[in-house]
Amino acid sequence: MTVSMIELKHLITSDRMTVFPKKTTRGFVSIKNSIEKDGLLNPLIVIKQKGKYLVIDGKKRLIALRELAKSRLFRRALYKVPCIVDNTAPVNSEPDRPALLSGPELSHKIITTIESGISPVTVAQRYECSMSVIEDSLALRRLHPEILMCFNNNTLSLEQAAAFATIDNISAQWSLLLQIGPFMSNTDIIAAIKAGAAVLDLPSGEVIILPSRTPKPRTPNFDSIQASHSQELLAA
Repeated sequence: MTVSMIELKHLITSDRMTVFPKKTTRGFVSIKNSIEKDGLLNPLIVIKQKGKYLVIDGKKRLIALRELAKSRLFRRALYKVPCIVDNTAPVNSEPDRPALLSGPELSHKIITTIESGISPVTVAQRYECSMSVIEDSLALRRLHPEILMCFNNNTLSLEQAAAFATIDNISAQWSLLLQIGPFMSNTDIIAAIKAGAAVLDLPSGEVIILPSRTPKPRTPNFDSIQASHSQELLAA
């Protein structure tokens, strides 16, 4: 995915499409407030058309950006907008997480926002991510410090880090990571760890016996989250 910065004035929508009959509707206000507080979390998807760029995914965000650009506070910041130029891009695609935030950035925002008392559902809406991303982010508090550091350094993805968090013994987490080594990117292996598998068959032919454990439910206890969890993310 290549993100290009395109001038706001060069972005257009179909003249025949009305996105918001009234700009005071709840949907428009919600999108505008989200961009104002947290910035644009996902790039617009556009196709080049006669020297302009037609927005095929993100029309509502574009209208909100135009409204914010009228303010002196946001005028310079919104001079250019992150976009993906792709003539084959699917219309109305819905990613499970923001494309303009790294895994550590998003997880830190999720944890600190939930700790402030905001419900997980509202946080998912605010940061345009799925509930599985919320759950994976909250699981990071159970990680071995070295694995957490790997996640913060973008060596491990959120899915990979959350898979190791399903193992109660943090020393066993680190040992398993060292054993898997070059096969960390194998999606089947990560899925097996996350599902609570007892045995892993690596492509190399090696067999790894995982620690005995009870697979954790996918719905975490949100009330048990403590402020130290987000501090760990920052300090790691």
